[in-house]
Amino acid sequence: MTSDQAAKAFIIGILALVSLFPVTTALRRARAFGDWDLTSTAVFLTGLLANVPSVAYVLRSGRTQRLDPVGEVEIGFPTWVNRIGTVTNGILLTTCVVFVLHRLLFARARINTAPLVALFLAVLFALSDGLHGQQFLVPRQLVLFAALLLATVARPGRSAFLGAAAVVLLFSVLGGVEALVEPATVLRECRADNPCGLLGVHYAGVFSNENIFATMLVLGIPFVWLGLRGRVRTVLVGYVAVLAVATGSTMATVAAVATVALLVLLRPRLPDESDVRTRPGRILVTVPILATVAAVGLALPFSHPSAERLGDRATIWDIAGQELRGSPFIGFGGKTWSAKYPAGEIPAAVSPSLHNQWIDVLYAGGIIGLALFVILLVQLLARGGVPGFPAAAVVVLPVLLTSVLERPWSFGISNALTFALIAAVLMPAAVRRAVPPAAPGCGSSPADVPAHRPDRRSAPTGPGR
Repeated sequence: MTSDQAAKAFIIGILALVSLFPVTTALRRARAFGDWDLTSTAVFLTGLLANVPSVAYVLRSGRTQRLDPVGEVEIGFPTWVNRIGTVTNGILLTTCVVFVLHRLLFARARINTAPLVALFLAVLFALSDGLHGQQFLVPRQLVLFAALLLATVARPGRSAFLGAAAVVLLFSVLGGVEALVEPATVLRECRADNPCGLLGVHYAGVFSNENIFATMLVLGIPFVWLGLRGRVRTVLVGYVAVLAVATGSTMATVAAVATVALLVLLRPRLPDESDVRTRPGRILVTVPILATVAAVGLALPFSHPSAERLGDRATIWDIAGQELRGSPFIGFGGKTWSAKYPAGEIPAAVSPSLHNQWIDVLYAGGIIGLALFVILLVQLLARGGVPGFPAAAVVVLPVLLTSVLERPWSFGISNALTFALIAAVLMPAAVRRAVPPAAPGCGSSPADVPAHRPDRRSAPTGPGR
C-alpha cells in the first residue's frame, strides 16, 4: 500500500468518526418522533445478520484470497465462516417467523401486495430450479422467502426505510473505523482488468469486495433521505455518496451522482410529513429518465459492445442469451448459473450472477419472471400515486442504474442486499386525506352529514406498530 492510499484510508476513517455526530442526532430525532418500531428492527436485523459472516471474515483474516488448483480465486468462505452463516440464517429465519405471527395475530396487519409479487418471483425461481436438476430449496432460499413474507405484513414507509438506513450507516462507520485500525484490509489493489476510480483506490470497507459495498451504499442513499428527518439527513446523504465514489466503482459513482441529483430535483417527502407537495413538471421529467435507464439495462445484454470494452460480462451475456432458447418461459432457476463454476464452465468472478438484473431475472425465471419483475417495478412507482411518486422514483432509480452492470436484487437466495429489497417493496401507499363534512345548509339536516372517522392508515408513527 502506497503512502497516498494510506492517507486516503486515514481520511475515510476520520470521516467515519465525524459522521457519528450527525448519525447520533438523526437517530435521536427518529426516537423522538417514534419512527423506530418493530418493522425498523426487522429490516435492520435482516441487513445485519446477512452480512455478519463476511464482515467477520474480513475483520479476522483481512483480505486474503484463496486460489483453486488452476489459479482462479475461489468463491466462498472457510468452514468457520459458513458455520457463522448457518447460525445467523437460523436466527434470521426465526425472527421473520416470529414477526409475521406477531403482526398477524396481535397487530392484525394488512397485507402488502408488492412483497407478494417479489415472493411469487422467488417461488418461480425455486420451481424452475427443481425442474432443471438443481436443489429445490436451500437454507438461504428459505430465509429469502421468510424475509419477503415478513415484508407482506410489515409497516410500509418510514420505519422500513429507517431500518435500511441504519444498516447502511452502520457498515459505513465500521468500514471507516477499520480504515483507521487496519488500512490495508479496507483497500483492494488496482488491476488492468479492474482499474481504480477517481480517488485512485478500491475501497471495500468491511466487505469482501468493493462492488458489494458500492451497491449497498448506492441503494442506501434514498433510504437515508427518506428514513431520517431534518437537515442532518442531507449531511449523511453526502457522506454515503462520497463513500460510494471512494469504492472506485464507475457504476457506483454514476449512480450515486444521479441519485443525489434526483433527490435535489424532486425533494421527496413521505405521507407522514405535512409539506408533501406535488410538482407535475418535475415528475414528467423523471418518468422518461426511469424508462430510458430501464430500457438500456434490458437491451444491453442483447446488444452490447465487444468483450474488449465489457470484458467477461459480454461473454457471459452471450452464453446466457443462447441458452435462454432452451427454456424461454420459466428460465433455468436461480442456482443454475452459479452451478456452472464448479463444473468449470465459467470463471469464479462471474459465478454469483450475470451482472445485469434484467438478464439475470430472464435467465432464472424466463419471460414469466421478467413480467413479474416489471410488474413489481411499476407497482412500486404507482403505489403512492402522484404525491408518492417522487419518493418511489428516488428508490427505484439507483436500482435501475446498478441493474445495468450488476444485480442489486437477488430473488434466488438471500444475500447481503436483501434488506434493501425488503425496504424497497415497503413503499407507502397513497394516503386518502379526510374530507371535512360540509356544513348543514341548503335544505340539509345534521342527520345528513356523515360522521367523520379518521383514517388510521394515515396515522403517524407509533411504537410497536
